[in-house]
Amino acid sequence: MDSTADVIIMGGGIIGASIAYHLRRDDPGVGRVVVIEQDWTYARAAAPMSMGGIRQQYSAACNVALARYSLPFYEQFDRLMAGAWGVPQAHFHQRGYLVLMHAENQDRLRQKYEVQRSLGVEIELLSPEAIRDFLPHLNVDDIVGGLYGPRDGYLNPRGALQGFVEQSRELGCVWLQDEVLDFQPGDAQATVRTRHHGTLTTPHLVIAAGAWTQRLAALADIDLPVQPVRRQGCYVTLPVQVGYKFPMTLDRTRDMSFRHDTETDNHLLMSRTVRDEPPGFNFDWDISAFEREIRPMMRHYLPDCGDIQLQRGWAGHYGVTPDENPILGQHPAHACLYMAVGFSGHGVMLAPASGHIISELVRNGHTSTLDAHPYRLERFATGDLIDDPQI
Repeated sequence: MDSTADVIIMGGGIIGASIAYHLRRDDPGVGRVVVIEQDWTYARAAAPMSMGGIRQQYSAACNVALARYSLPFYEQFDRLMAGAWGVPQAHFHQRGYLVLMHAENQDRLRQKYEVQRSLGVEIELLSPEAIRDFLPHLNVDDIVGGLYGPRDGYLNPRGALQGFVEQSRELGCVWLQDEVLDFQPGDAQATVRTRHHGTLTTPHLVIAAGAWTQRLAALADIDLPVQPVRRQGCYVTLPVQVGYKFPMTLDRTRDMSFRHDTETDNHLLMSRTVRDEPPGFNFDWDISAFEREIRPMMRHYLPDCGDIQLQRGWAGHYGVTPDENPILGQHPAHACLYMAVGFSGHGVMLAPASGHIISELVRNGHTSTLDAHPYRLERFATGDLIDDPQI
């Protein structure tokens, strides 16, 4: 096997796969692109276990720009990623994205609404009465309104991951099922030592390792402030068919989100971040938390729909930075090392834009479509953080 590559991407989740795809799509002559991913089943990857929400509702201009690049990409995703390999099943449903507003967070959400409008986001400020008309089964007694993005929605995240992976292969990217044992980013060349394919060299090395970023970076004595934070998801049946599909519904005061399944009429997906434990890997799904927290919440949200019936549950992890926003760009001390990590639960949403940013940086040394400067690693040392918390 050839031991050299023009670009090596460590991590083949949705971010790494998007980078690979964009490198070959943006410039078919980019050279040899190699993706190293240890687990091709993606059993513990973040994207397949995510809610697959797609929205423009951010309050930082840089995040809005990435979201507005990614949204139309997903609107065409199944067509764009179709090829000789097949057609992805991402199935982006633009059923909207509703953020519930309570008395304690209404000032901040109203400020977000004004910022989003000024940035061109398609956003509506709904009263409780308007929400009741829109979603008659949703209890609005304790909310004061909501922000609603009518063009937003949700997709099948495993289908989105599959599309990026398979289309990048079809465009000529090389995928290796392997483990990175260590790597060294030099001034002009980086080396990557793998368990099964020996040592590889490249002038452009990308870290796209999700919640495993800190563990991977430590192999080269590099500190990247990305910590794994557990989140729990579940798939439930509604005893009552409501006759319409719920949008992605987010309640930040309760760290809770839920939506309809992409394929069925009476199944919901739900997710809740586990905040009362230290960062770290824990893939145990806590059914007691479902009975103690999630089931009572759903009785509150949907009091006329009967008691939800649990089908299955799972636990996954966000890769979270100190300001809950991603790191995108070149490492300040290693010119050949690029980072696309720390998406804090929004990797699926921002994967198209992030892939394009890294593609431009690798190929051109700068970005021209989207501004990567706010996402630089150095912001954590200078205190120039992005004020747009995500979880």
